[in-house]
Amino acid sequence: MTTATIFDIEELVNADSDPVLVWEAIVKAAALGRVSDIHVMSQAEGIELSFRLDGDMNHQGVMPTDLGRRLISHVKTAAGIDLGEHRRPTEGRMKLAIDDRNIDLRISAIPTIHGQDLVVRIFDRTVSLMEMVDLGLMGRQMDYINDMIQRPHGLILVSGPTGSGKTTTLYAMLRQLTGDRRKIITIENPVEYDLDGVNQTQVNPRIGVTFAIMLRAILRQDPDIIMVGEIRDEETAITAVRAANTGHLVLATTHATRASRAVETMLSLGVHPYFLAVSLRGVIAQVLVKRICPNCKTALPETADMIVDERIRPHLHADGPPCLYQGAGCPECFNTGYHGRMGLFELFLPNDQAKDLILRRASASELEKAMVQTNTLTLEEAGKLAALNGQTTMEEMVNILPSL
Repeated sequence: MTTATIFDIEELVNADSDPVLVWEAIVKAAALGRVSDIHVMSQAEGIELSFRLDGDMNHQGVMPTDLGRRLISHVKTAAGIDLGEHRRPTEGRMKLAIDDRNIDLRISAIPTIHGQDLVVRIFDRTVSLMEMVDLGLMGRQMDYINDMIQRPHGLILVSGPTGSGKTTTLYAMLRQLTGDRRKIITIENPVEYDLDGVNQTQVNPRIGVTFAIMLRAILRQDPDIIMVGEIRDEETAITAVRAANTGHLVLATTHATRASRAVETMLSLGVHPYFLAVSLRGVIAQVLVKRICPNCKTALPETADMIVDERIRPHLHADGPPCLYQGAGCPECFNTGYHGRMGLFELFLPNDQAKDLILRRASASELEKAMVQTNTLTLEEAGKLAALNGQTTMEEMVNILPSL
C-alpha cells in the first residue's frame, strides 16, 4: 500500500520553527488534502505526525520533541483545553480559516508514557456535507429511502461500524427533509455541523444529559422528525420505538454491521417485538470503501470475461462488457490510486414475512434470508457491483467486507 505524503515535514519543520505557523501549515495541508483526522503522537524518538486519508493512516514524519510539545501546547490552548490538566483525557474545539474556508477542528488529547497524544478531527462543511445523490446509493436504493423518509411516522435505522459514514447519511436525509413544514430536532454526540432549518441538541454525559433523557425532553417539544445520534441502551431504544409509534418519524443509528443485526440489536435492548415490527420502516446498513481515482483509472481487460451474478447484472452500467478497474497512481490521488470514499448500502425493507419473523424474535440469519428474497442487494453484492461499475476495486472488497 502506497503511503500518501501530503505534508513535507522535513522541509517545513525544524527545532526553531514557530509552532503557531507549523500548526497552520499542517491544518492547511490536511484540509486541502482531504484528510479526515490529524494524529500527533508522542514517541520516544520525537513527535510523530500522521494523517488519516480515505480511512488509511499515512505517516508524514517525525518532528523534534521540543517543537512537538510546544505545538501540542499551542493546539490545546487554542482549543480551550486546560494546559495544567495532563493526567486525564481532555477535549476541545477550535476554528481556522483556510483559503476562505472555515474549518472546524475537534481535538481529543490523552496522556501517554511519552507525553500527550492528539487526534484532531477536521470538519469542512464544503467537503463533508453531502446530498443524497452523492452518497453512492443506487437508483432503486435511492427510491426506497426517499419513500421511507417521506412517511409521516415510523422508525428508520442507519447501521454500520464506527467510521462508516452513518452521520453523513443522516445529515443528507435531514437536509432533504428541511423546509417541508415539519419540525426537526436532533440529539447528537456532539453536533458536527450546523444544519439550516434543523433544531440541534447534544448530549453531555458528564452532567447526566444522556440520549434517553434528551429524547424524553424532546418529545415534549412537539417535533415531527427526531434524529437520535446513537441507540446504545434499553431506555433510548424503547423510547425511540415508542416515539415512532406515536406519530413521529425517528431516524437513528446503531453499530450493527448488517441490516438484519440492527433488528436483532433492537430486540436485545428490550424493545417489544410487536412495536418494533409495527414501527420499523427500514434499515440502511452501510460501509465505506475507497473510490478509484478518476484521473488515473485503468481498465483490466483480462477481467472482461468474468461470469456476472444474475442478481447484479440488471444494475450494471451499459457501457460495454463489465470488467474490473484499478488506479495507476497520480499526483491527484497522492499516488495511491484512490480518491475519496463512497458508501456501500444494504437495505432491509420489512414486508409481512419479515414482520412475522420480528414478532417471533427470529435470528439475524433468518432475517437475512427474508431480505434476500425481496431482491434487495446485500453488502457483498453492492460491493461487487461497485467494482464492476468501475467505482472501487476488488481489493477493497477483500479488505472491508470479510471483517463484517
